[in-house]
Amino acid sequence: MVRTCTLRTGLKYTLRAHRLNMLTHHLSDILSSVLLELGFDQKQLEKAVLIERPTDPSHGHFATAVALKLFGMAQKDDATKTPFPFSNPRDLAGQIAEKLLEAHPSFFQEVSVAGPGFVNMTLSDSFFLQHLSEVVAEDSVLVPQTLTDKKIMVEFTDPNPFKELHIGHLYSNTIGEAISRLLEAQGAEVQRACYQGDVGMHVAKSVWGMRLLLQEQFPDLSTTEAIKTMESQPLSKKVQFLGKAYAKGASAYKDDTTAAEEIKDINYLTFLSGQENLVEKTGWKPQVDYKQYVAKSTQNYAEIKELYFHGRAWSLAYFDSMYQRIGMQFDEFFFESSVGEYGAQIVQDFLEKGIFEESQGAVIFPGEKYGLHNRVFINSLGLPTYEAKELGLAPEKYRRFPYDTSLIITGNEIDEYFKVLLKALALVHPELRKKTVHTSHGMVRLPEGKMSSRTGKILTAEWLMNEAHARIESVLAETRTELLEEEKTTISEVVGLSAIKFAFLKQSIGKDIAFDFNESLSFTGNSGPYLLYTLVRTKSVLHKAEKELGKMKIRSIAKQYDTVLNRLIEKKYTLTEIEKDLLLSILIYSDAVERSASEYAPHHVAQYLFELAQSFNAFYGSETIVDAKSPVKTQLRIVLTLTVGRVVQHGLEILGIKTVEKM
Repeated sequence: MVRTCTLRTGLKYTLRAHRLNMLTHHLSDILSSVLLELGFDQKQLEKAVLIERPTDPSHGHFATAVALKLFGMAQKDDATKTPFPFSNPRDLAGQIAEKLLEAHPSFFQEVSVAGPGFVNMTLSDSFFLQHLSEVVAEDSVLVPQTLTDKKIMVEFTDPNPFKELHIGHLYSNTIGEAISRLLEAQGAEVQRACYQGDVGMHVAKSVWGMRLLLQEQFPDLSTTEAIKTMESQPLSKKVQFLGKAYAKGASAYKDDTTAAEEIKDINYLTFLSGQENLVEKTGWKPQVDYKQYVAKSTQNYAEIKELYFHGRAWSLAYFDSMYQRIGMQFDEFFFESSVGEYGAQIVQDFLEKGIFEESQGAVIFPGEKYGLHNRVFINSLGLPTYEAKELGLAPEKYRRFPYDTSLIITGNEIDEYFKVLLKALALVHPELRKKTVHTSHGMVRLPEGKMSSRTGKILTAEWLMNEAHARIESVLAETRTELLEEEKTTISEVVGLSAIKFAFLKQSIGKDIAFDFNESLSFTGNSGPYLLYTLVRTKSVLHKAEKELGKMKIRSIAKQYDTVLNRLIEKKYTLTEIEKDLLLSILIYSDAVERSASEYAPHHVAQYLFELAQSFNAFYGSETIVDAKSPVKTQLRIVLTLTVGRVVQHGLEILGIKTVEKM
């Protein structure tokens, strides 16, 4: 499918519809067509054609080293092949430059050769103006739909019930949601998945702590009566209770041998509780005999089961409330209590086939055979480990949502673990391994070191959001006294969250994050509030223009851009350098989105938005938007302002950042 635009001046150009507004792709197509004419084949071009933006503006708007690459490839070819028809890379670069100008005289102001064979391209005013028409219309698609036939499951956040969400979870959630939205922006069907550890020693420690705290708080009540009393408490109180319960259980497990043995017993009973829940809901045939531990246990199973399911329910309700505040929701939830059973079955099946091995009473995956390390999948007590649970997770995901890609986002602390896990998956489910991608992010750390929920020294996600909200609200109270209290509250929540999310997203996900309030909440630096302020500024500019020109006039300019474009060309309007810079920033938006989506790296879009905001604010500071002496100039600059606002709005939405109408 090809889209053709014809202007009244007779100028005509075509764009591939699936690459609409992807500027570097469009230029790559033009360059490839020239190289095909010069005798190169498609395979050579796939390896050599690359368009980049020079860091030095004097080198043009775009540049390519394709001549150098092709010449280097030719030198490696067999000598019996046809001799290379160019004496050196610069000779080839000269031919490319000449052909580009001949084939597309309206696209380029200049195409020159630099150094040993670089081709520098300076775009023409008409090229900029033509391509602006592709993004200014309200119904135009800002991002090409290149993933419309893809189904992608994105797993992220993965908190453990019975604990509070800490800032590491908030970081993972922010990244995962942004990646999900980037993929959706390109047309993919995305399912957001959350995998939660609802069994394990952390749960047993929490349940032990719950019982102790209930006995201390309600000494005259039975466990059932105490739980009923707790049920009447606000969710926030129950969450605080769970946090204290885990801290008590974790400390007791470390310091008290009697408590440690009790917690081990409780661990088996919580596994049994989860297993019975799975059997009741699905008719699953149990794979692990947890009931053998009930007879040996000194614990009251009914009591433990009641504590377990109430604590689990409180945790999940709390998580849901946090996701709602953050501004996202999951489509699928998976639990260790279920997939552990599935994984145990897989391990047993493939133990017989030699994929797994018995070792000292446990079942391991012999990773050393594959240059990795050995890992236990079923421990000596017959319990499935995290590894076995993850192995059971993959087919269960596919059963619920037959994906083309399963993207798993975790902290980079478990990268080595995942290498072993994915190798095991490749041997038991090779078709799912091919569809599985693991990407990891850095960690969020406190100044004194890594967070610890065992000691209670944990920076929670809720505290961080509340603190950002309070600091923004304090600024508004001093500077925006005309705002209503309700408005201040709403704006503070949105701007505070923007500060946190953008601080997380603007850095490459492989790096650790040290959150800095002063930097993140700044209205003038590389921050979320700065981007929101820029968006509000575009709206303010347009509102002012409406007062001067009339609302209908502004709408007419936006809806009839082709007329404005033709008038600009007829008048031979010459763009200023700052207008060109802004236009170029606008036109590379979809390239930034595509790169972020393909690399699972939201920081490319975050950095793009910051640079666009800088470009617009420089434009705003140096140019008059409404110029009574030049209606044509006024129309162009209104169009630029409209388009910047639209792109910033769209980009922030892709990153999962809400916007405001005023600040």
